[in-house]
Amino acid sequence: MLKKSKAVLIALSLVFASVSIVPGNADSTIPANQQPPANGPDESIPIAAYCQPDMYACEGYKPLADEQFLPPWAPGFKNFQGYYHNDLTGLTRFPSYAIAIDRDSSGQATSVVACKDVSDSSCKGAEFGFSADLQMCSAEIGIDCMSDITVTDAENKPLAFTVEGQFPIGNPQFFKGSTALKIPTGGGSTLIHIPGAPHAGGDTYLIKPTMTGRKANAQSELQMQSFGVSISAVKIIDGKYSFGGVSTTPALYTNGYSNIGNEKGTYPAKCAAASETQCALKYSLPLGIHFGMTINLSRSLTGWLHGRVKSPQVEVKTNSSGGTTLKVSAEPIKIPVSAIWVNNDTAAQSIKDFYAGKSNYGSPLFGNQNKSKPLAEIDLLRDANQGHTLETLNEFLAWLPTLGDKAQALPTIWSIQTMSNYEVPDQVQKCLNQSDALAGIVTTNASEYLDGPPVFDKQTGALDYKVAATHFEPDGTTIFRGTYDLVMSSKVARCIYGFTNAPISATVSVTSESGSNNVATIVVNERNGWLSLGAYNFTYSSPTIRVVLSGSKVSQATPTPTPTPTGSATKSAVKSIVCLKGKVKKIISSSNPKCPAGYKEVKASK
Repeated sequence: MLKKSKAVLIALSLVFASVSIVPGNADSTIPANQQPPANGPDESIPIAAYCQPDMYACEGYKPLADEQFLPPWAPGFKNFQGYYHNDLTGLTRFPSYAIAIDRDSSGQATSVVACKDVSDSSCKGAEFGFSADLQMCSAEIGIDCMSDITVTDAENKPLAFTVEGQFPIGNPQFFKGSTALKIPTGGGSTLIHIPGAPHAGGDTYLIKPTMTGRKANAQSELQMQSFGVSISAVKIIDGKYSFGGVSTTPALYTNGYSNIGNEKGTYPAKCAAASETQCALKYSLPLGIHFGMTINLSRSLTGWLHGRVKSPQVEVKTNSSGGTTLKVSAEPIKIPVSAIWVNNDTAAQSIKDFYAGKSNYGSPLFGNQNKSKPLAEIDLLRDANQGHTLETLNEFLAWLPTLGDKAQALPTIWSIQTMSNYEVPDQVQKCLNQSDALAGIVTTNASEYLDGPPVFDKQTGALDYKVAATHFEPDGTTIFRGTYDLVMSSKVARCIYGFTNAPISATVSVTSESGSNNVATIVVNERNGWLSLGAYNFTYSSPTIRVVLSGSKVSQATPTPTPTPTGSATKSAVKSIVCLKGKVKKIISSSNPKCPAGYKEVKASK
């Protein structure tokens, strides 16, 4: 359930403008002995020789857990495009950084500085942005930090844990924040041990609460853009790795496009985090365990949340700093992961149609190639695993016939984030703007969904929610069963529908893409100011979840009749007449009303 609490509303988004400081997918870096010539790879050498084992499933790769799944390497040197859909990559891709950028009149960056201290004079630029993994609260850090952690088993029994500290430590792009500027300190994630919740790699977990913010060239002050928190089951292993980070090469920051990943490379995709000597190797989270934490933020956190969790309990309230204290607890879930390559000449028409007229995006293979080249001349992996909008949903549906009917992996995931879908219908947005508290949270195990409010259909009076996923689990025979939870503020629901404060009832249906009824278990209730709706055990590929609310409509306001005095206070009754002159209408009220000169009485009433 979602607990009611007081909060201040602001709009948050994980979708960033075209000049966003937040990096996109790090372009792959090939080891020095595998770098192709400047004019392209030597096609007399098998393409497998160029495979990048830190980022792709090279020949012989066998993941120890679905969380270590890697996309396949390209099957040819050019004229191939791929699609990789995995929410896990977006959760752990970037560590903490703060960066300041100056540009010339053409928009090209002239200076890019990775800040050590955001208050230092060297951390100045027309543009500024940060991504901060929040630390445990301490005597030095009292806000924008994590104050508590909770772990309970399936019987709601608390499990003991110990906090080991940050991981990694020593990243040169970690930075000191500023309480005055409301910028958190950005360091490593929090490493804990839970002996009562073992996983295949041990009993170690990594908790990563992350806040991002930016100030664009035309903005007067820094804006908080997003907040999210994720948990990974990990095993710390030794080896030769690298710190992740963002590039400080100005040439990479062109007009309308910010940075890519660190030009020195990034840590392997199967690591949730890494230092130069250690990797936090990802494993499956144990299902049925409730992980929770309390996070104190200096800024207000409201609007709409979305998550990859089960049975969420979320509480949001205003703290002494005027910001938000978020308390959240939930179970992890499994999600489907897909990856595939196609030859552009023989690609499905749905893929060609979706990308027609769009600029290329994703990771070009063989180093930092120019993505503006024609697709026939490059290999391009579409791997933008950030946010869940109508655009990403349609992209998934375009690839779905090619992906086939089964997932390639089912990794576990635990994450809750602010919404990235700002394409909210006017009626819904109006009601969100009027709310002074958290509007709601949606969680699902679908591959693709809209992470904001449901779409309100004025004609049918329904809240529609579209989800999509492959039909089967990786074995090709076990049906992948869908889950969907929507917890909405009753106040927001009443505003959308124009209902009074009378009790609300609801019906939920799940309809397949063919229009047939999709059998599901439905849960609906209203309690403590929150409307909870749930649909479970339905099947994919692309069903629509439809919610229809019922309640008492707010009646239209009617004029209050003028009371007639009685007894000694009785006066002459007031009458009103309507006077018309051309298209000009006047209403005259008195004990003996008369139309002005040039006006004609058209109606009289007592």
